[in-house]
Amino acid sequence: MKCFRLFPFFKILYEISNMTRLTRRFRPFQSKQIARRISLIYLAAAGLLLLLFKQFQEALGEQDIVLPRLENYQAMLFIALTGGLIYAVTRRYVAQFDRGEKGLREVVQSVSAAVGQAFFQTLVEQLSKSLQADYAFIGERTAENPNRIQVIAAFAHGRSIPNFEYDLSGTPCVNVLAGKPCCYEKNARLLFPKDQLLARMKVDSYIGTPLFDSTGQAIGLMVVMDERPVQDQLEAESLLQIFALRAAAELERLRNEKAIRRLAFYDPLTGLPNQQLFKQHLTQSLEQAEEADSQLAVIFLDLDRFKTIVRTLGHTLGEQLLVAIAQRLTRCLRPSDLLARLSDDEFTLLMPRMSTPEEIASMAAELLGCLKAPFTFVEHELHITASIGIAIYPHDGADAETLLKNADAAMSRTKEMGRNNFQFYYPELNQMSLQALIMENKLHQALDREEFQLRYQPQLHLQSGQIVGMEALVCWKHPDRTMVSPADFIPLAENTGLIQPIGEWVLRTACEQNILWQKAGLPPQKVAVNVSARQFYQQDIVALVARVLEETGLEPRWLALELTESVIMQDVETTKCTLHRLKEMGVQITIDDFGTGYSSLSYLKQFPIETLKIDKSFVDDLPRDSEDKGITAAIIAMAHTLGMDVVAEGVEREEQCSYLKSIHCDKIQGYLFSPPLKADDLGQLLTHQLERACSG
Repeated sequence: MKCFRLFPFFKILYEISNMTRLTRRFRPFQSKQIARRISLIYLAAAGLLLLLFKQFQEALGEQDIVLPRLENYQAMLFIALTGGLIYAVTRRYVAQFDRGEKGLREVVQSVSAAVGQAFFQTLVEQLSKSLQADYAFIGERTAENPNRIQVIAAFAHGRSIPNFEYDLSGTPCVNVLAGKPCCYEKNARLLFPKDQLLARMKVDSYIGTPLFDSTGQAIGLMVVMDERPVQDQLEAESLLQIFALRAAAELERLRNEKAIRRLAFYDPLTGLPNQQLFKQHLTQSLEQAEEADSQLAVIFLDLDRFKTIVRTLGHTLGEQLLVAIAQRLTRCLRPSDLLARLSDDEFTLLMPRMSTPEEIASMAAELLGCLKAPFTFVEHELHITASIGIAIYPHDGADAETLLKNADAAMSRTKEMGRNNFQFYYPELNQMSLQALIMENKLHQALDREEFQLRYQPQLHLQSGQIVGMEALVCWKHPDRTMVSPADFIPLAENTGLIQPIGEWVLRTACEQNILWQKAGLPPQKVAVNVSARQFYQQDIVALVARVLEETGLEPRWLALELTESVIMQDVETTKCTLHRLKEMGVQITIDDFGTGYSSLSYLKQFPIETLKIDKSFVDDLPRDSEDKGITAAIIAMAHTLGMDVVAEGVEREEQCSYLKSIHCDKIQGYLFSPPLKADDLGQLLTHQLERACSG
């Protein structure tokens, strides 16, 4: 009977033992719960000891001689029993913590030394093993489509699996990327039936946490999944959160490195590779071509007159146009080709594994064709052409620098030949470039050494037979005593900027010579001076002309400025303003080489033009070529309708002169009447004309 009365005591001890069993699972970061449980166990043990003595008292009775001794040792028994019980419970918790800390340390050690892709791959592997989960992956949010992620590391069933894209629509990841950790202990596949990934992997439990960058934006996520219900949600969530910051920092670091690399190797406007990256790819392709004994082509493409468009319509539209051009050219390429932007209007193209020059030429023609359709921006419809130069490995160079240099030389030759075409490199181009460099160096010294001379080609009035003007033509007497044609050095002077001082010298010399003729008693003649595009737009031509006229004393009515159609059409508004100021000054405006440029009546009406000069190309085959006859007659009729005089250039045969006179051309200029003459020779010709007039 007394023993039976001790049964409640053993029953309570059994319940305390169960409490310790309930804590057998390790749950990291539950310090408050653990402290609370130990306190409860301590209080329960104290209560049980008091109850124990109560039970013994009742069991032994008040007269039992053992009871007084037991009461004397009550405190010692209380301390011993409760201390032992707390020791056992605490030891269990500490052991669990040790095991958890050891597991965490193993994960940290395995991933701490890794960076980049190795870090992410190691992390998902360790997460999967530590949590005994079937799947683990880390995904990066894509900038192109925020509703998709690119999985950058994945681990499944004890092995790494290839990366893949994951559509977030209808998946648990939508909540994760919204910045909210999510956990589905079971039935995840049933809760998200549209998630094909969960269905394919037969996922039952799903735990995910977002990865935030330094600005607080969700840039990715980290997920563990299992085919069974989750065993310990708190442990899994805690482990994911521990490594979320490290994974996010590594992901942001890689993103920053990628952005820096893009700035270093890609054009920020068009997104194309820049010169540095192009040269790297070209060098690698040359090594591969050498091993395979194959050819490759380097194409240098320069947009024609692009700077004129930018100057006229502004930099913003110019940038938009460059982006559109880059996109259109890219669509014309093969997957193996590489297009890069070198500078404002220059592109290069690497074409590996090209077999024949015909194949390369076909590709170059296709590139020109890609630009043929107009580019439309708001009210502007822009027509763009390009000049292309081609160099082929191994014939035109064995290294990147040589191939690029030779392709550039071929492109320059294309521009010289009229633009909107392509040209293959050939060795003579380098010799031509060397000669141009030598000529440029000597050209810099030509003015100081007084090596330039003027020749004057008179213009004959067809009806009166009198000289009624002349064109001043500059020539260069080279140090070796040979005469250099303007066609050889004027383009070089244009490109180098030397045309400005040379042009000023020509203008001043022609005006001074005209004054000398007048002071010699010869009839005043109108002298025409050619003005280049660089002179017209890059210096104050009105101020220059006014200064020269004032310093030489020549009346403005005896000076004519000749401009080509291409020059006046580069910037219509600026041209109109400048020409009207010159007209108000009294200077005559002449359009040179008419018929080879825009030839637009509507544009001509806007300018104060007094004379049109028909280009020599329309005069050469007169009167045999019916097409040239029609064009020439139309130009003369149009000019007379607008109140302009007409001068035909390059007249060398009598039949040409007779035909031009028959269609009422006003003046001619050419070797039939007189070649360009020195000032003294033309002075004598004017003197003879004056003497004949006086004697007649």
